[in-house]
Amino acid sequence: MKRLILLILFLYLVLAPLITYSQKPELVVPVGHTDNSISHAFSPDGRYVLTGSMDNTMKLWEVSSGKLLHNFEGHLNPVSSIAFSPDGRFALSGSMDNTMKLWEVSSGRLVHNFYTHSNGVFFNVSSIAFSPDGRYALSGSWDNTMELWEVKSGRFLHIFKGHTQEINIVAFSPDGRYALSGSSDRTLKLWDVSSGNIIRNFEGHSDKVTSMAFSTDGRFVVSGSGDKTLKIWDIDTGKPIHTFYGHTDDVTYVAFSPDGRHILSASAENLFLWEVNSGKLLHTNIKYAGLATSRILWPDVHYDSSSFYRNLKSWQINSERLYRSFQGNSKKIEFVAFSPDGRHILAGSGKEDDNLKIWEVNSGRLIRSFGSNSSEIQSIAISPDSRFALTGLRDSTFKIWDINTGKPIHTFTGHTGRVRSVNFSPNGRYALSGSWDNTMKLWDINTGKPIHTFKGHKDGVNSVAFSPNGRHVLSGSGHDSLKLWDVSSGQLIRSFEQTQISLSQTPIAFSPDGRHILSSSHGGRLKLWDVNSGQLIRSFEGHSNKISSVAFSPNSHYALSGSNDKTLKMWEVNTGKPIHTFSHSGIVTTVCFSPDGRFILSGSWDKTLKIWNVVTGKEIATLIAVDSTDWVVTTPAGLFDASPGAMDLMHYVVNDYTDQNEPWKVIELNQLKQRYYQPGLLPILMGFSQEPLRQVPAFENVNLPPSIQLSLKGEALTVKLINRRGGIGRIAVFINGAEVVDDLRANPQRDVNQNVLTLTLPLTRFANRFDMLNTIRVVAANGANWLNSRPAEIRYRTGGTTRGGIAEKPSSPGVRKTARLRAVVVGTSNVGLHFAHTDAEQIANGLQLAATELLGPTNVSVQRLVTKPGAPPQSTKADIVKALEAAQKTRPEDLFVLHLSGHAINYGGQDGDLYYLTAGATSADASYLTDPAIRQTYALSSQELTQFLNLIPARKKLLILDVCAAGKGAEKLLVAARDIPASQIRALDRLQERTGFYVLAGSAADAVSYEASVYGQGLLTYALLKGLRGAALRREGSEEFVDVEKWLGYAVEQVPLLAKGIGGIQQPFYRGIQNQRSFDVGRVTEEVKAKIRISEPKPVLLVRSFQEETQFDDVLDLKNKVENALNDLIATRGADAPVLTMEAKDYPGAYTLSGRYTLRGEEISVSCKVFRATVAVGEFVVTGTKSKLPELAQSVLTRAQALVKP
Repeated sequence: MKRLILLILFLYLVLAPLITYSQKPELVVPVGHTDNSISHAFSPDGRYVLTGSMDNTMKLWEVSSGKLLHNFEGHLNPVSSIAFSPDGRFALSGSMDNTMKLWEVSSGRLVHNFYTHSNGVFFNVSSIAFSPDGRYALSGSWDNTMELWEVKSGRFLHIFKGHTQEINIVAFSPDGRYALSGSSDRTLKLWDVSSGNIIRNFEGHSDKVTSMAFSTDGRFVVSGSGDKTLKIWDIDTGKPIHTFYGHTDDVTYVAFSPDGRHILSASAENLFLWEVNSGKLLHTNIKYAGLATSRILWPDVHYDSSSFYRNLKSWQINSERLYRSFQGNSKKIEFVAFSPDGRHILAGSGKEDDNLKIWEVNSGRLIRSFGSNSSEIQSIAISPDSRFALTGLRDSTFKIWDINTGKPIHTFTGHTGRVRSVNFSPNGRYALSGSWDNTMKLWDINTGKPIHTFKGHKDGVNSVAFSPNGRHVLSGSGHDSLKLWDVSSGQLIRSFEQTQISLSQTPIAFSPDGRHILSSSHGGRLKLWDVNSGQLIRSFEGHSNKISSVAFSPNSHYALSGSNDKTLKMWEVNTGKPIHTFSHSGIVTTVCFSPDGRFILSGSWDKTLKIWNVVTGKEIATLIAVDSTDWVVTTPAGLFDASPGAMDLMHYVVNDYTDQNEPWKVIELNQLKQRYYQPGLLPILMGFSQEPLRQVPAFENVNLPPSIQLSLKGEALTVKLINRRGGIGRIAVFINGAEVVDDLRANPQRDVNQNVLTLTLPLTRFANRFDMLNTIRVVAANGANWLNSRPAEIRYRTGGTTRGGIAEKPSSPGVRKTARLRAVVVGTSNVGLHFAHTDAEQIANGLQLAATELLGPTNVSVQRLVTKPGAPPQSTKADIVKALEAAQKTRPEDLFVLHLSGHAINYGGQDGDLYYLTAGATSADASYLTDPAIRQTYALSSQELTQFLNLIPARKKLLILDVCAAGKGAEKLLVAARDIPASQIRALDRLQERTGFYVLAGSAADAVSYEASVYGQGLLTYALLKGLRGAALRREGSEEFVDVEKWLGYAVEQVPLLAKGIGGIQQPFYRGIQNQRSFDVGRVTEEVKAKIRISEPKPVLLVRSFQEETQFDDVLDLKNKVENALNDLIATRGADAPVLTMEAKDYPGAYTLSGRYTLRGEEISVSCKVFRATVAVGEFVVTGTKSKLPELAQSVLTRAQALVKP
């Protein structure tokens, strides 16, 4: 037995750290504080900052990145003061709830509650401080006293009394023997810590003392005051030595420099630097408004302000540059609704800017943010036709909005209290509003006029609803419960009496079958009523707090309730039994069913929307609007889809409190892309997309990548990697955004398990890549090579530049060489494509013209590699490779553009590669690439492309792909058009990350949606050319420039609109470059605009059928012969062809040609009709002979063309 106990103890000691460490990562929503930030403190090592807020919480942030790490919750009132212990392991928070709390920083655990200054009245704990040895704590209060506490035990030691007004600031002397307090009674007092006796009074300020600090040697004190001055005092005499004038507001913070020679002081408007000995003002720095408190980090020369806003800002003193902002932009979800057609989700967020957000279910994206920024939203509703939204507002009005544009259509006025609830009638013609003026009103949507005012409630009307048949309306109020009214007469039918619920909330719902009503009741109960009799049928019990939202399922069989207890519950209506309980981490404010009844949607104060499976009760997805444009969709297993901006804003945190050096480990979404990035995630989860879901292990126990330290010695880079128990995997090195080393490890098998690995990279190998100032970035993966580290960066400045291994003389300081532009433009019209080469030629022409105007003709080289149908190939793989190799002669200051148009196929499964088909390829099916020889000869993979592009030194680089992803099924209708496949997005994303290129890719589902639109070219090319012609130019005075971000951004916006106009879906892939300014690739004059050709929309003609009248068959194959004539016309005239066609049975707005013919020996008579949709636009008869069928087909085409109008 003893041996067994010893064995168990041994295993525990060995495995406990690992068990502790293997904690599930927590997804951190960047919410920031939800009320004003009023206090903060930096950790002694400067790595962390804590902020306290009026929202009663304290938050821990990482200083280097500004990322939120943890929320500390427990105070009942605002957190007004914060302090770190000297060793950084603990933190104290003081609150207006009369308490001080001790927290363990490494775990977030509450250690002690200190019930301070408890005299039955809530006084603010205005200031707290640790003793230098960390054993004691001081708390100052607005009850005019200061208290001393033993930190370890939480024991109260004694009280310091003597001030006649509230204490604003407290501090220990550097040796811990004395305590100092500053008060609104205009004095500072020095106290003996051990006895609690006053030693000395410091008098001289003419207003309250708002800030103070000891010098490092403890001989002096500096104080700031509401009299707009600061004073230096001698500790031994209590006399002022200097008074500093210059501030125009309260001096909210002061600090000595570590050497005691300087003082920094801050007020609401300025930051001043003073010399101690002379009292001279040396520097006036940042000007800003609204400052409440501030902190100064001398080692990093950063000044930080906690203002009466919801964030903390860090400023760099020397440059007056905003260094970091600690904040979050996600908002509480107050309201949510599915559109009746199931295509959109509308979420409302109360009083914030852009407080309405539209999610598109089919794409899984946040597509629009809008709202009434001047007034807080109280309620929302969507019209039955899914086109409009209503919002009830705090300013006594409500608005109707166009969902497609986000524009307000009309404001309804007439209430005298906030509009707490709104709803549409079932036919969409009327609106219902409930207000805190105790009334409900019925409105005509078209005129905006009120029809009825329903009076009878004694309190505010919080909820309103129409019956399914629209004949009755229901209103809910806090005091006198529910009332049912007749719509046509406005008369009260009956009241449903129940105990008072809430003055602010009375959620109600009609069952879709019109038989029942749901309402909330006191104690978290849900009640079911019979509409006809007004009798209570049953109560549903299970919530532990009040109910905030209720809903029926579409079939009326189930009920849903959301509660302040952070849960929502699904109930069986007939029995009252709970079926599922779902949880949020915050109050659940709003719930609803999807229109088809398969899903449940819930919104919460935890700033998330969650979608749940009705049958299984499992969470399907979490939707987060990071800000007005960026968004994230995640699953419990860790899969995610996100906008590019959200990749940087969202992160996971792994807490390992056993690691005191780094207890909070941040994992950014960008680091997880290798395994967990699933583009188009939401439509896949909800069954709107047939794309397969990635099969990966759940994101639970994390093997972290190594940490990285970089240093430069001469012309060598030293990379030090520290294993964080996850192994040391692939180590990639980037110079100016381009990957130059795929894996720096010399021996991966040996190096993967090293505890510390130090590697050296000679930079002379990359001399041709360096500009004057360069950024070297290193990213290391964990041992399994699926989780990358956060990048480590270092700046490298060269004395001169080199090209081709030959050193050049250093450029004069500030003098740069003239940039050159090199472009390789490829277009391959093969395998059914007609216009890819034309697209390439038009882009090449536009680039040549614009770049020449910017850089001059001798500095522009645009190489065209195009393959036309029936012409000798010029875009073979060898041709493209040769051009890319020639581009390696560019210099760092140059610009490089690569444009590819044609076919592209994904091959290799969920982590496969994207292959561009070069001249000579004979099929666009993925099966065509199963032969390695085919891939080697006729396809250029994104992996190969990455390798070539990384060898190009130019720092300003752009890749445009306008490709067709056709394969089997390309002959289907245009409705098959879709967004870029997820596997293709992943391949493009990898390419962009490794090359540092701007990447824009448009991938149509088939040849129809690629080029056979009414534009006769790729939609992406059309949008880019339109942008060059003036729609996306940057104006600078009288000149216009082709700014890359503006140009590409315009195309991203336009392509979906163009695709929608022809009945398809296309959302281009676009990735810019972080932390790099955009650049110009051209200048456009009126003369240049005139030379850039854009195809005008053209009619589409489809040859549908031909038939011999007696045999009911096309015995002469006349249909194919007419189609051949049409294709020959298009191939011959290209973009100038008067009409277009495609291999499709149907096309929106297309003309169709059908005919019947008779045979009399050699003679043929053909009767033809041309239709547009189902309307005949003309008919004609053509005659010919069997021996001249091609001529006959041409005659048919010519006559048909005459009936087809542009």
